[in-house]
Amino acid sequence: MTTHTERDVAVIGNGLMGSSIARALAHSGWTVTAYDPDTARARALATELPGIEAEADLETAVASARLILTCAPSYESVLQSLECVGDWKGKTLLNTGTSSTDESKSAGSWAVEKGVPYLDAAILCFPQDIGTERGYVLFSGSPDAWAKHEKLLAALGPAMRFVSEQVQAASAVDLTIVGGVYVAALAAYVDAVAYAQSQGVPGDVLGEATDKVLAALKDAAGEAVAAIGSGEFRTDQATLSVFTHGGDTCVDGMRSAGFSANVLAAAVGNLKTAEAAGLGQKSFYALAQVATGDPASRQH
Repeated sequence: MTTHTERDVAVIGNGLMGSSIARALAHSGWTVTAYDPDTARARALATELPGIEAEADLETAVASARLILTCAPSYESVLQSLECVGDWKGKTLLNTGTSSTDESKSAGSWAVEKGVPYLDAAILCFPQDIGTERGYVLFSGSPDAWAKHEKLLAALGPAMRFVSEQVQAASAVDLTIVGGVYVAALAAYVDAVAYAQSQGVPGDVLGEATDKVLAALKDAAGEAVAAIGSGEFRTDQATLSVFTHGGDTCVDGMRSAGFSANVLAAAVGNLKTAEAAGLGQKSFYALAQVATGDPASRQH
């Protein structure tokens, strides 16, 4: 093994996101150890910036730094690989890969068993955004670990914050906003634009209509948070049943033109479930009452 002077952070996993994180940290003046099972990735990073040093041995990479930042798709594989580390004294473990809330909790429990302070992160931006004004990263877990490394982690972007000492909280936001909203909404939008263009709708018209709808959607998102938080679903505007009928009509129209409309059809299916539960005259946000699938949780 190679002996290193102590560095600020070891970035374990040097794919697109991990490499962007390592670069942002080095650009901000922090010293970085780069490790990846594909050693060529780490070596390539080390040639880019003087603050980055490549390490081919995982245990040595962990020994070289105070903060161990992992960036890999699978939490399970990361934790299995870190079993080789025998000494966690004076270190903090930070996982930044996408995980379920259960995986985040398991990682936190693993860290407790190892005696290492733990942080979990949700990266809500693209690799190119890390270290820029658009860098947006949320953290949860050990408040002491956050306080210790907050200054270093600020290099990832100004829109970052510690959300909770509940270790799964950052992951929950990731699943909510990236999975539940961004992925689903963008998939529905792609379906809709493909249909609209097949019907001769010009791109500039779609762009203008999109801007108007997104502005309304932003307002609706705020209303949804308030309504779901309070449990108040009365409305003097469009009822849930109105949306159900409108959505059903849209699905029929798109399918008659040869489009699957699967994302929209799934949403309409959820609305119909809410209608069947007696929520048709409530607001759209009453859909939350059937989100768990537990009849006992439904308020009429």
